[in-house]
Amino acid sequence: MPRILIDGLSVYYEVEGAGDWLVFAHGGDGNHLCWWKQVAALKDRFRCVTYDAEGFGLTERKAAASAMPTPAGHLLGLMDHLAIDRAILVGHSMGGMAVSGVAQQHPKRVRGLVMSDTPFGFQTASLSRWADQMIDKIAGGFQVLDHLFAPGFAQAEPELNYLYSGICRMRLESTVSVPSGDQIYEPYRRMRDALPVDYSAFPVPTLFIVGDQDELTLPWMIEGTAAAVGGAKLCIIPGAGHSPFVESSELYNEALSGFLRRL
Repeated sequence: MPRILIDGLSVYYEVEGAGDWLVFAHGGDGNHLCWWKQVAALKDRFRCVTYDAEGFGLTERKAAASAMPTPAGHLLGLMDHLAIDRAILVGHSMGGMAVSGVAQQHPKRVRGLVMSDTPFGFQTASLSRWADQMIDKIAGGFQVLDHLFAPGFAQAEPELNYLYSGICRMRLESTVSVPSGDQIYEPYRRMRDALPVDYSAFPVPTLFIVGDQDELTLPWMIEGTAAAVGGAKLCIIPGAGHSPFVESSELYNEALSGFLRRL
């Protein structure tokens, strides 16, 4: 199985297809297999890279990190290993931190950026407002992983829901780290309290995609983030929740392919 050791982390990855590099970063509770509908649709035109983030799938920590590990650092290490000079980066939810981090720190290595139901890495006023609301919602019993899809998706698409849930359960138990107690709120507090950054001159062509039924990274917040990032485009997928690449894969792939053509 293809692996690379990045500062004590054994990262599992897969490469499919031929052409320009297209790298996918999955969201929380996911892994590299979550992108199967996109890889199948695009591997004839692009060299598609999928990988498991730390704590998910087949990636596991083998030794302590010498420095504070970051999602962007792991992604950049994988790109270096594969000799990827420039790539188009696609991130979903949590994966947005990895792809936006690389795009902001090393813009010359990113041909295009796709933020799928994620604002993460772009510190805007919309993100601060959303984080403040999330603290109250979680304190009231809101369970993040209960809202990966639009309401009623499990009943409308039971087979697809079962398959996706099964894929997400495929992980090495030793890598699982679940925050508890007050730790749950810490990342939301950081996002709430950080000052907004000016992204009006952001140099990387960017597309934000969001399902109009997303109950996690709410559509108004993604719209606000896209408006704050210079030159960014916005695509809203009707009837989809937090995971339109699974729920409405044809519409999602159409939006993604259109962006790739424009690049």
